[in-house]
Amino acid sequence: MSLRASKREKLKQLRQARKSGVVSHFDTSDIEDGEIYDEVDEETYREHKRKQLMNDDFIVDDDGEGYVDTGADEWDASTRPNYYSDDDDDQVSNKKRKHKHHQPVKVTKTAKISNFFKPTTNTVQTERKNANIDDILDDFQDEPISKKQRKNQFNVFGVNNTNSTKRKNPKALFNFSTSTKREKEEVVQEEDLEEDYGIPSQPSSPIKTGNVENDSSEKENIVPEETIKREENNDNNDDEQVSEDDSDEDIVVARRPRAAAVIGRANRATFSAVKAKDIQSSSPLRHSDTSFVNYTEKLDKEEIVKESDTFKMFWLDYSEVDGSLLLFGKVLINENQYASAVVQINGLCRELYFLPRKYRLVDGQEDVEDEISPQDIHEEIAPLLIEKYGLDQLKAKPETKKYAFELAGIPKETDYLKVLLPYKTTRNKNLIMPAHLEGNTFQRVFGTNANIFESFVLQQNIMGPCWLEISNGNFNAIQNSSHCQVEVAVESPKFIKPLIDGKIPDPPHLTLTSISVQTTMNPKSNKQEIVSVSLATYKNVPQDAPIAEGLQPDSTLTVVRPLTSVNVPPGLQQLAQKQNINVKSFPNEKVMLNFLAGYIKTLDPDVFIGHKLENISLDVLVQRMHDLQVYTWSTLGRRNRKSWPDRFNKSSFNNNLLIREVFQGRLLCDIANELGQSLTTKCQSWELAEMYDIVCHKSINPLEINFSNPQYSEDASFLMMALRENDINVKVTAEIAFSIQILSLSKQLTNIAGNAWSHTLSGTRAGRNEFILLHEFKRNNYMIPDKEDKYHKNSNQAKMEATEEDATTATSNKKPKYQGGLVFEPEKGLHKNFILVMDFNSLYPSIIQEFNICFTTVDRDNFNLTHDEDRDMPLLPDKSGSMGVLPRLLSTLVNRRREVKKLLKDPKNTPFQRAQYDIKQQALKLTANSMYGCLGYINSRFYAKPLAMLVTNKGREILMDTRQLAESVGLRVVYGDTDSVMIDTGVDNFNEALKIGEEFKLKVNERYRLLEIDIDNVFKRLLLHAKKKYAAMNATLDKVTGKVNTTLEVKGLDMRRREYCQLSKDISTFVLMKILSDLDPEQAIGEVYDYLEDMTNKIKNFEIGVEKFRINTRLSKDPGSYPNGKSMPQVQVALRLRNEGKVIKAGSVITYIITDNEKDSENSTPAERARAIQEVFSKGSNLRPDTDYYLEKQIFAPVERLLERIEGVDMMRVAKSLNIDTKKYVLRVKQNEGQFGEIMPLESSVSDSERFRNTSFLVLQCKCNKQFKFGGIQSSKDYTVTFSGIQCNSCQFTFPTLKLTSQLEREIRQHISLYYAGWLVCDDSACGITTRQISVYGKRCIGISGKAYGCKGIMRFKYTDKALYNQLLYFNAIFDVEKTKKNQLRPIYSFDEKDIPPKLPSGQTDALAEQNRELFTYCQQVVNKYLDDCGRRYVNMGSIFDFMT
Repeated sequence: MSLRASKREKLKQLRQARKSGVVSHFDTSDIEDGEIYDEVDEETYREHKRKQLMNDDFIVDDDGEGYVDTGADEWDASTRPNYYSDDDDDQVSNKKRKHKHHQPVKVTKTAKISNFFKPTTNTVQTERKNANIDDILDDFQDEPISKKQRKNQFNVFGVNNTNSTKRKNPKALFNFSTSTKREKEEVVQEEDLEEDYGIPSQPSSPIKTGNVENDSSEKENIVPEETIKREENNDNNDDEQVSEDDSDEDIVVARRPRAAAVIGRANRATFSAVKAKDIQSSSPLRHSDTSFVNYTEKLDKEEIVKESDTFKMFWLDYSEVDGSLLLFGKVLINENQYASAVVQINGLCRELYFLPRKYRLVDGQEDVEDEISPQDIHEEIAPLLIEKYGLDQLKAKPETKKYAFELAGIPKETDYLKVLLPYKTTRNKNLIMPAHLEGNTFQRVFGTNANIFESFVLQQNIMGPCWLEISNGNFNAIQNSSHCQVEVAVESPKFIKPLIDGKIPDPPHLTLTSISVQTTMNPKSNKQEIVSVSLATYKNVPQDAPIAEGLQPDSTLTVVRPLTSVNVPPGLQQLAQKQNINVKSFPNEKVMLNFLAGYIKTLDPDVFIGHKLENISLDVLVQRMHDLQVYTWSTLGRRNRKSWPDRFNKSSFNNNLLIREVFQGRLLCDIANELGQSLTTKCQSWELAEMYDIVCHKSINPLEINFSNPQYSEDASFLMMALRENDINVKVTAEIAFSIQILSLSKQLTNIAGNAWSHTLSGTRAGRNEFILLHEFKRNNYMIPDKEDKYHKNSNQAKMEATEEDATTATSNKKPKYQGGLVFEPEKGLHKNFILVMDFNSLYPSIIQEFNICFTTVDRDNFNLTHDEDRDMPLLPDKSGSMGVLPRLLSTLVNRRREVKKLLKDPKNTPFQRAQYDIKQQALKLTANSMYGCLGYINSRFYAKPLAMLVTNKGREILMDTRQLAESVGLRVVYGDTDSVMIDTGVDNFNEALKIGEEFKLKVNERYRLLEIDIDNVFKRLLLHAKKKYAAMNATLDKVTGKVNTTLEVKGLDMRRREYCQLSKDISTFVLMKILSDLDPEQAIGEVYDYLEDMTNKIKNFEIGVEKFRINTRLSKDPGSYPNGKSMPQVQVALRLRNEGKVIKAGSVITYIITDNEKDSENSTPAERARAIQEVFSKGSNLRPDTDYYLEKQIFAPVERLLERIEGVDMMRVAKSLNIDTKKYVLRVKQNEGQFGEIMPLESSVSDSERFRNTSFLVLQCKCNKQFKFGGIQSSKDYTVTFSGIQCNSCQFTFPTLKLTSQLEREIRQHISLYYAGWLVCDDSACGITTRQISVYGKRCIGISGKAYGCKGIMRFKYTDKALYNQLLYFNAIFDVEKTKKNQLRPIYSFDEKDIPPKLPSGQTDALAEQNRELFTYCQQVVNKYLDDCGRRYVNMGSIFDFMT
């Protein structure tokens, strides 16, 4: 080895020694002359350093901080100061280095616990290891331990512990919580587990903390990492505990400026974090990146804590950071003043529940002589958890829990070992155990993947935003960790209690900021860039009360930067002052965003309100701050952060989640997201102008702004128009939010569900349902299901269906997982009598209460094992049983709503009180009605398919019974859907119709205890078009005048779809009003013809405004992902808008117009001629709507569907009135005539009873060995067709689909075998010989002698091809749903038979046919498989007309 190589080797050893701290093994005996470094002269050294500096990679815009050459070689982090990015860089680089060598190892379903924990070793480790989830399966000891060996070593997983071999008294061990030390395995008796969740050795904060330096001139004070002292004999094995702090927090400890005194403000004032004077004002001045946001005024403990060392905080939002929970909210300073605050909660633990085996597992076999107790689990698991997670102690105790969910084989109630595993551990803190982990003493673990927030709110019983009483707060533990005025840390969650008794303060008023962002596309970088941002701030806004109409913002601000030139157009400030708009301009985008960050910190808003916030506005805003390296970006939220989230700006991750993480501490209220859309159902595009019109009944005319137009950068008036538009948008957005009461309603929903306000505002209805059930089952001492993920499934059924879901996501025609609500076939056409709409109030929640359907009452053990819906479908619980958790919860919600509605009706209420009560009852109604959804949603933690099926089956049965009851009293049901029926009263008087409805209501309600039906609507006229599609004149009685008023009600028709323009909807409305009016039918139809002709002339002459031709279409995916995008107008428009710099994503609603043919492309398609509405409205545009396209596609098509079932309407006249080419229409009619225009065979006109009189019945055999003739859905003494299929009347057995189709196919094959047997029979009745022999004389009978003598008869096939063909057609006919509805089936019984059962009512037949359509389709598929192969079905026309060729 060369001298230089030897020196390098010694240098490497020295570095390793420095890292490990162990130098005893470092041998220096062979170092020549005791030197490892090269000695050089001064000039050589300077040349060396000069090269280093020249080749170094400096960072742009580093402000000269942190990158200083000290003349020393930096070997490791210990020889230089610790800067912000060091930890993050190390983590990122470590992850990159490890990524190639450590791939995650999947844990199989039957993974033993030995595949999860590493063995302990006493060997000194001199090499650092990063213990993470990637290596959890390395170096496991899988040797089976015999029964003899277990006497000396109880643990089979490699943890050597001789102190654990003695069996301790279970009672003495588990009367209290246990605390297991790593060094000693003795059991320490402590206070009750519920009283102390803290782990003393854990750091109190996820944020680096330390003493504050007195030197005020020092900008930043870097504190070295805390070291954790362990109670061990200086075991060097701890060296492998590399700091695994993967948090993105590097918070500075700075000198805290104290607020000298509390400044008195208006009622319910909130302190500002930064004084307004600190914000610089104008664009010509240069702005420092961080000069105005480098501190937040903090409040002293003495100003917060008044007495008994406690204070009150109203929490609003949360964040999970490094094993601790941060709660953001408002602290009550005095009676009417609040300050923003953050509370860090340490000592949080995950509650693990280990389910014991019945017997110990030895060598893969159960030892029936060794029963398991919780102590045995503790002895097995405690040392392994301590070693794996680097714990000093582990708290555990036995606890009896109940289980009522979908995992098979889990006892209903048993003793578990409850273990408290801290979220913040020194090792493997991000390692989550799989739920199916197994050991020798336990078979499953619950609670392994519960997140920190969920554990906290469940353990402390916190139901949404509320006042918390906080004690033992440490006001010095975290400093400058947030942008809040109060920063407190507590060591344990037991120091935080929700205020539920005594005098509870009113919720604090909030500061709301409405935000709107204007962007432009940079053609060079192909990225969106921000031009201007407008903010409107509303202070002291109440949480639970309605907001006064016309509320004006306390302050507004619009910031703008130049588009292309150095400065904004001259005169902009003067124009802004004239229009009373507060505008500030900045030299470039980065300076503008830095100012914006500082201004937001000054405002310190609690809520951001916006339109399309996460998808567009905030996405671009955060992205630009990231790209421009705006260091003060964290002021967007309330966490003081220097590094971006790890996964930010990576295409493989959902940026919306990371945007919410950036804004943690401030709520995001988007009026156009899922929650906002659910409150504005009348909107179609959810554009701001449309929402303002529908919600506030006011109009605005949005401008089409294209910043690529040079006029915006040159003309101040042009730019001012855009800025004014942005200023209007923020005020309009806030006004809409206040009108729909989205904040107060979402808070009420959150308080009912017990989740986080931010969850509700993001529109997660399923999440709300989960949390309310989590709280309820937790209170009732039930084990709660784990959160669903790859390694945590709550049932095998969910696993299987999830796989099916993955396989079918490419198509939208997936079959439902189970049958939903019953929908009757409508009696299509115009109904002129009064129609009653009878609706069950909250049908599914009422069914759950009525029949006590719950996880805790319905036995599903067999179903969860077999998943056989036909054989093991659970039954309804016994009526005498106790009420389940779910029915009890629903009953509570319904009763609470009933009480609130009583208060709402109090005439003494003020408008303010009425609005409050209305919000509460809406929240209770929404929650109760959505509870059923979690049972049938496959991704829900409470997914229970058998329960969902029980509810829907009962709903179908109730609706069917209601129909039968109506028909039994002489009423006719014309339509029904899920929870309502439409009944033709047969009268034309409103009062008589109401009287009939009240009588029918009593008859229905007396059948049930909780279910109630009521009159929902009374229709004077009803036009039934199809299922879920109808139009009606809704009649109401004016109590003052006694007059019946009517209004048009439309559901599901074309005019309710956004794909049709407003002109089409107006024309369709006129047509419906005439058809459903009291006019003479001929007069009404005549007026429709005249109106259509008049509208056609106006359209052709362009007398109608262009805005009436707008078409709205929502994109279901990215516009570049449509395979047939060239033929889709909305896709072509979306691509054009994207090229212009607009933000277009999946879910965007595209508004466009089909324009007329251009001169150079007369043969262009409608997709090529589609133009965005902004382009049509732009100045200088000569684009006009394509009148022919609109008349034919947008007007004639929906009008034709409306009039096709109206008697006396001439569709040719309608087409002519709309200037449609009648030749085209006639041709289309002929093409659509179908069977009415075809030449039909004679047999098709013969009834089935005649056609199939010689065919054999289908004989089915039940499992009770009874055989019966099946003839379809008919009255029979032997069988009954139910909603679930064909049922034997002898044993009530329902035929599974497989059993039915198998018997059908066997019958078909028997007939085919009979045909191919080729039996011949003589047609002479005197002879009648039957044989399979064929005469050499052809068809001549061979006679008895076999010589063709004595008989002149003709031999014919006994079973002909026609008979076989008819037999197959009969089998097909008895499963024909349409024939069944028309009562065309061949009867089972002949007319002369006695005791023929009564005929089924037509309504019942129709309903049963629809419910069994899927089953009958399967049967028909079996028959059609053979019919397709039957040669009699086809005719060779070529052979027939061959003579003509």
